[in-house]
Amino acid sequence: MRTVPKSRLLLLELVADLVIFALCAAVCVALLFRARSMSDESTRLTQAVYIAQDAAERLRAGEELYSGYTADGAPVTTVPAVGPGSLEPGASSAWLDYVVYYEAGAETVEISVVPMLEIGSGRAVYTLTVWKEAAP
Repeated sequence: MRTVPKSRLLLLELVADLVIFALCAAVCVALLFRARSMSDESTRLTQAVYIAQDAAERLRAGEELYSGYTADGAPVTTVPAVGPGSLEPGASSAWLDYVVYYEAGAETVEISVVPMLEIGSGRAVYTLTVWKEAAP
């Protein structure tokens, strides 16, 4: 009867362990990238909520709305606020990251925050509907 040397079994066990470890590492890296993209998306949404709230507060206070904001949330005051469709699709600026659109209805105002890179798509990151209040 022929027996297999112990060194050959050890080598096979090591190769099997490395394959299993490589598969686990690949799954972990994929999960890490997924978590990173979810974090970036959450950051964009949070920033858009803050921008829309700022626009709503300025609207209720009777102040002029800012048309855009930088990535850190600072308002851009050099451009007047815009209505839907007034910016060219694909227009870009190094200092403008978010554009604020507003649409006034009879009783409400819709404030939409759109990333500068997605102006032509018509996809807002966040839309806030604000009820108009009677002037005191």
